[in-house]
Amino acid sequence: MTDTLRAGTIMMRAGTLMPESLRVEAEAYCPAWDTMKDSDGDLLDRNLRGVGWSFFFLAARIEAMGWGSWKERTVRRAMKRVLEQVKFSNFNCLEITRITAKRFLGLPYVHVSAHSRHIQKGHVLQAHAERGRAEVAADWALG
Repeated sequence: MTDTLRAGTIMMRAGTLMPESLRVEAEAYCPAWDTMKDSDGDLLDRNLRGVGWSFFFLAARIEAMGWGSWKERTVRRAMKRVLEQVKFSNFNCLEITRITAKRFLGLPYVHVSAHSRHIQKGHVLQAHAERGRAEVAADWALG
């Protein structure tokens, strides 16, 4: 597995609105999702709060697994399943909390745990429909 994904990695939907004063380096991971380089959820949260934005953390854990040995392809398969779950709730970020290799009856698999995160201006979490409209606007801006 590459070093790009580990516990604490923040993933962000491509096109997510960010404050102009805040520069975040991101690297494409898969279609519509980027990994934040040198990401630290706490530091990003403090920086966003400093300019009047919020970085919400949702307590519900998202889990998925991919059958196969501890390799990049298996981790990507499990991450795709996690990202699909986040997409349905219209949240624009995700924080990976754990990636582990396990075995069941001798068959290897990778287990990924994560929590949804959401970046937005203001201090009250937007309703599901509002988050959906923001996601559509971001997709449109990307082309």
